[in-house]
Amino acid sequence: MRPAEPIPPERLEELREFRKAKWPGYEFQRFLCIWLRSKSGLSTNAIAEIIGWHVNTVRIIQKDFIRRGVAALQESPKGGRHHALMNREEEKEFLSGFETSGAKGTILTVRDIKDKLEEKLGKPVHLSTVYRLLGRNGWRKITPRPRHVKRNAQAAEAFKKGALANG
Repeated sequence: MRPAEPIPPERLEELREFRKAKWPGYEFQRFLCIWLRSKSGLSTNAIAEIIGWHVNTVRIIQKDFIRRGVAALQESPKGGRHHALMNREEEKEFLSGFETSGAKGTILTVRDIKDKLEEKLGKPVHLSTVYRLLGRNGWRKITPRPRHVKRNAQAAEAFKKGALANG
């Protein structure tokens, strides 16, 4: 295994100043990746086991700290909707146009929504994208019931018998 890249003294001074501040748990774990290496001389494998992260993650954080300093420790974790076609508000606004047609009693199909979405975005969209959009915004398939919920089966049978006997 190749030797670890030495941490420059100016970076260690930044780290001492940073240690005095209070930070969220994720930043603290990033801090520990550097602190345990500089003060205790622990290997990346040992640090990864202590923190509960993968060895490569510890190496990446250490390398990033050597390059950029404390700024590398203060970044928030990655995540979010990086490839979203529209933000949540735009999605709700887009779907609000279809609520009125559904309230009127017209049949609304996913294909209609897909066509309007492609028209708005100016590019083709897969059908599964439309289904995920609808699911994210609480839309669901509503179909008519075959029978009324409060239907009385005995009265219906009696009606049939009476109608057949009279007819």
